[in-house]
Amino acid sequence: MQQNHDIQPSRLLIMEGMLMSLAFVLPFSEALVSIITVLTFAFSWFVISPKEKYRSFRQNPLPLFPAVIFILYLLWALGAHHPASAIDEIRRNIFWLLIPLAIAYLPLNREQINRILYAFVIGVIISSLVAFVRWQFRESLGIIDVRDATLNPHIAHSLLVNFSLFFLAQQIFHYREDNWNVRQISRVAGVLFLLFFNIWLHSLLGLLTLLATFIALPFFTYKEIPVWLRKYVWSGAVVLIIIPLALIGRELYRQFHTSMPKPNQVTQFTANGNRYQNDFRKSLRENGHFIYLNICLPELQKEWNKHSELKFNEPDANGFPVQSTLIRYLTSRGLTKDSAGVAQLSNDDIRAIREGFANYRYVPERMNLSARIYQTIWELDAFRSNGNPNNKSLVQRWAYTRAALSIIAEYPVFGVGTGNEKAAFHEMLSQQDPKLRPANFSHAHNQYLNFLVTFGIVGFVILMFLLIYPLFRVGKLSVIALFFLLTIAIANMGDDNLQTHTIRTFFVLFYSLLVFGPSLNAKESIGSFVSNNDHQ
Repeated sequence: MQQNHDIQPSRLLIMEGMLMSLAFVLPFSEALVSIITVLTFAFSWFVISPKEKYRSFRQNPLPLFPAVIFILYLLWALGAHHPASAIDEIRRNIFWLLIPLAIAYLPLNREQINRILYAFVIGVIISSLVAFVRWQFRESLGIIDVRDATLNPHIAHSLLVNFSLFFLAQQIFHYREDNWNVRQISRVAGVLFLLFFNIWLHSLLGLLTLLATFIALPFFTYKEIPVWLRKYVWSGAVVLIIIPLALIGRELYRQFHTSMPKPNQVTQFTANGNRYQNDFRKSLRENGHFIYLNICLPELQKEWNKHSELKFNEPDANGFPVQSTLIRYLTSRGLTKDSAGVAQLSNDDIRAIREGFANYRYVPERMNLSARIYQTIWELDAFRSNGNPNNKSLVQRWAYTRAALSIIAEYPVFGVGTGNEKAAFHEMLSQQDPKLRPANFSHAHNQYLNFLVTFGIVGFVILMFLLIYPLFRVGKLSVIALFFLLTIAIANMGDDNLQTHTIRTFFVLFYSLLVFGPSLNAKESIGSFVSNNDHQ
């Protein structure tokens, strides 16, 4: 493709500012993202005329490949059984069309793309600080879980944080020979803050994606790694594998290292002489302590009602009976479920139980990454014990996966079509998981399965071709582009990220900039002009 020399610098500068604005607001507001995207799309036709864009397209159609995905949604809506849902799905996916058409064939240089990336990073840092502030005022905002403090869904936000963190780390490495000036110190501070924030957010998928991407990245950039550095890179990859395994192993040991005692090994009476209820058939535990041992309901009810206005038989803040929440909470503390156990609870413990926290480790002030891992382990153990999938994130995901696989088997070639996914999942989940409440019905938390459900094998192959084929044609990808692509590819195995407005826009925007833009691997002086049209 030939470089376009007719673009007015002032218009290109405005376009750069609009792209910086779009990148900045990504972590904040879906409405702002939509408005700025439409404005950017409209203004792009003043930067490059339709005639010039068409001429560039004929020479190199690759930058517009992602836009064809929107055409897939239109074609697969022709047989929609739910027109309203199909129209809504088309409306939400129009960004596959708008962003590539706006960005394609813009002669952006490395410095301009870096400024867009820095605008994005600043937006992520500020929105993360806002999440901290929201958490400090959580009671007035009705926030119970730290993962609800972000302005976007926590998984989406964690992926934005991952990308920002890596970009800053890469910038530190590229400018490592520079003096430790304000910029370099700011980059280091940004990396440390974002790393701390991601751990604080407790997004297991986000953290696992970050670890998996760091482990996978050296395999794609092996030749770029200096020989002297390779042993440290591989050692780091091994450490990254060991850390989550060690954390999971420690929580598994804490939960299951004890065995069910025999009846003659358990105390039969409370300190007040009342008989305990002991059910040795149920092995469900809290922090390694058995829930259904050492229970005296009369004492529990009497003592609890002395300490709380919320009575023993009433529901807690989460809608569960206080009785069951109290028993689990006492068990988590290793206390007997009687008047003596309740008497040892503090006012903070009483408040936590009223608010629906069934384990003292779940209380926000005590919740940490280890507790989040334990929570997932407990959910799996509870499902094994009682077969109830409701309100168990990982178990429900398995139910959604089974439903998706069944739908794909029923509609393998062309899928169910645009707008029909929700009804298909509702019907299949009703058949396969009668215990799962309709309020917990959802689609597959796996982007690839969702695409297969909607488009079938034919549409899925076309969609993957549109995204993957350009990667082999544009030439050598930058490290930041590889990290970006690996992050989304890995995260999409654990959630349907491209169904969310934020991540869909994030992906299409930076796919267009990083895949078809100039390489960001090397330093470049300000003002040097490199067109994305260099890609053949």
